[in-house]
Amino acid sequence: MPLEGFICSDGEATTIDACLGECRLGERCMTKPTLQLMSKERDWTGIASTTQLLNGTMLEYLKLTQPYYVDPNSRAFMLQGSKHHKALEEVAKELGLPAEIALSIDRDIFDLLEQEDGEYVLTDYKLWGSFKVAKALGVVAVGKQPDPSGERYKVTGKWGKAGTPKMVPAFAHIPEEANNWEVELQLNRYRIMLEELGVSIKRMQVQATVRDGGLAIAYSRGVMRNIYRIPVLRLEDDTVRSYFTMKEQDLSYALEHGWSIPCDDAESWEGLRCKRYCDVALYCPKGKLVKSIGGKI
Repeated sequence: MPLEGFICSDGEATTIDACLGECRLGERCMTKPTLQLMSKERDWTGIASTTQLLNGTMLEYLKLTQPYYVDPNSRAFMLQGSKHHKALEEVAKELGLPAEIALSIDRDIFDLLEQEDGEYVLTDYKLWGSFKVAKALGVVAVGKQPDPSGERYKVTGKWGKAGTPKMVPAFAHIPEEANNWEVELQLNRYRIMLEELGVSIKRMQVQATVRDGGLAIAYSRGVMRNIYRIPVLRLEDDTVRSYFTMKEQDLSYALEHGWSIPCDDAESWEGLRCKRYCDVALYCPKGKLVKSIGGKI
């Protein structure tokens, strides 16, 4: 089912038509064009997109079969991401580069192709928080080091003696710690689609803009830059095809017979998605449990 409506600032729900017609609280929380854009959802055509198949089957099954409401504030970064993609798409077209082109009838869209040594580099743009970026890079804390700025403690405390170098977290890039499974599957599926059209892909990458870049929270996670280019691993074609075939079959079965298997730990972000970012958690046993205990299970 499509998005039914919004959750107002007082916690009450209202339909999209009612919200756009006249604000029930007398003064809009956001402009009407903003709310109109936030109400847009991709129509279900019977063919799942790559993004839908990367989500848990339970999540997509419930979104397609149950009425749900969202807090407009939760979609703020969706608008930012759309604007980010649109601006980069326009520049790519000015340069004559293939960008934002649909690969299939289910509207899977790649972001950018650039030629390199007779082949192509496939790039996907992401607008991620620093936590996600650190995970994708494999950046981990490895201890403490003196502050590179040379700053010293001004007073004595549990942190150290006055006059001694201020200690700050030290980070290392450890490829084995990187976790980028969603993007690896996504871009490899696009790669296979392009190669089936005769386009040879040399390599794949993500260009990630750090949503909270430059802030203390990003630095505390070892994310020091605002934009990163992150190489994407080339997976075996059979592995990619098998994964998406399985997910397509699962979603098709769910829509015909129902579904009771919750999203796994990876799909639910170890419960964080259930707790904060799932629009249909109230219909899901795992979602209701996670919310009731305030964390992952």
